[in-house]
Amino acid sequence: MESFWMAAQVVVPMAIMVGIGVLLRVFHVTDETTMKQVDNLIFKIFMPSLSFYNIYKTDFSQLTNIGYILYGAAGLMILFGIALLLVPKWVQPRATASSFGQALFRSNYLLFGAAVAESIYGAGNIGMVSLLGIVAIPMFNVQAAVLLEAGRNGSASPKKLLLAIAKNPTVVATVIGLAINFSGLRLPDLVLGVVKDISGLTTPLSFLSIGVSLSLGAVVSKRGYLAAIIALRLVLVPMVFVTGAVLLGFRGQELCALLILFAAPTAVSSYPMAVAMGADGSFAGQTVAYSTLCCLPTIFLWTLLLNGMGFM
Repeated sequence: MESFWMAAQVVVPMAIMVGIGVLLRVFHVTDETTMKQVDNLIFKIFMPSLSFYNIYKTDFSQLTNIGYILYGAAGLMILFGIALLLVPKWVQPRATASSFGQALFRSNYLLFGAAVAESIYGAGNIGMVSLLGIVAIPMFNVQAAVLLEAGRNGSASPKKLLLAIAKNPTVVATVIGLAINFSGLRLPDLVLGVVKDISGLTTPLSFLSIGVSLSLGAVVSKRGYLAAIIALRLVLVPMVFVTGAVLLGFRGQELCALLILFAAPTAVSSYPMAVAMGADGSFAGQTVAYSTLCCLPTIFLWTLLLNGMGFM
């Protein structure tokens, strides 16, 4: 039950922020045009700052047992392959297919990982969960850049994709963070504090923007796609990959990390990235908002099941 309430403490504030965004639109405090400008700032400034800060603060010396990390990376590559090659055949138009595909593999590991793990193992005892994020977050960023660029151009030209990846602000920030981390250089506390403050704006602004962009008509017109991605993201994907992890013998924090990787809702950062790269921003926002709202009972049930069987 403690796991349930911790998950609720993560999900409910997100839902409230989306609700505030809806109210901002209803009372004409802001509109979609204004928020698109905010989305551009999130994509170019806030999200890269968040990625850089998390990479910079990671202690890579703890990375010793990599079996569960390799399994998680392999799972992400499989989902990415499905999103890139198969989803465009099932989902139309192309812009919606890009947003659908990104929602399939890009989970909200960054926000859910620590919260859920701490509810089970206690604060300061989640090193294994944090370390998986070292691989998962950069993979999400690169895979999303490839998928969305391919969707925008209608092809996966290696030259265009490499250029798009090289120019993607979040990918660039990730590379810089890794370079500084491994070089041993330390940023002045004053500078790091500014980066931390800027990165802290990413999540609330993204959820407010999602709320402003939510449209009941859009939900109705694409309700089949929306229901499909929620079922895939929260039920089928974890059923396949978490079962595989259990059969391979992963337990405790390793299994918990993989559970969140494959069972968390769609990452909030997928929304501003979809908007900035010409995908279906409205549908991307809906996948984030509704998968987040629906994940509370599913994460609770997955946690209850695995704990009850003594696996976590």
